[in-house]
Amino acid sequence: MSTPAPDQSPAALLHELLLRGLWSTVIDEAAPQALQRQGGAVARLLAAGVDPHDLVDVIREAQVDTIYNVAQLIDWPDEHLAPGALPELRLSASVAHGGAAPQPLPELHSCLMERDPSGRAGEPRSPELRRYALLEADVRRQIGALVGARKFPAAAVLWKRHAGGDLKAAMDAVRQLAGRAG
Repeated sequence: MSTPAPDQSPAALLHELLLRGLWSTVIDEAAPQALQRQGGAVARLLAAGVDPHDLVDVIREAQVDTIYNVAQLIDWPDEHLAPGALPELRLSASVAHGGAAPQPLPELHSCLMERDPSGRAGEPRSPELRRYALLEADVRRQIGALVGARKFPAAAVLWKRHAGGDLKAAMDAVRQLAGRAG
């Protein structure tokens, strides 16, 4: 995400900071080892043999749902009330000691998913994307370069060599990667 410009309006700056803050609370799929720091149910599930990558996927999906719901609550804090129960409420932003009138905050939930750092707009990982993430970094770079150059057969052969499966499944996986990149 880009750094907010210092001359942005207070509402635009707060909007950007909230979007960044919400996504920063979501687990990093590339770091399942971070689960080792958890206690309670997470530690028990790991001790019972649950695949850490499955656990990361479950946690991420729950977190994405949660941040979307929080963003929607920030946008529409009175939505759960009966019509006419209270006057319409909206959040606004102003610079403390700035003297300018508060500005309405742009909707968060409507653009939250397009800011997903994974590039999947909040969607869960497919089995192919998960398998790709588990490949060694050098192999991922090689496959990524081949996909970027639209050399799908070569990328599929490399995929098959390192991820297994048949050639058709490897080609499907490579095409999925191409669709994600494009």
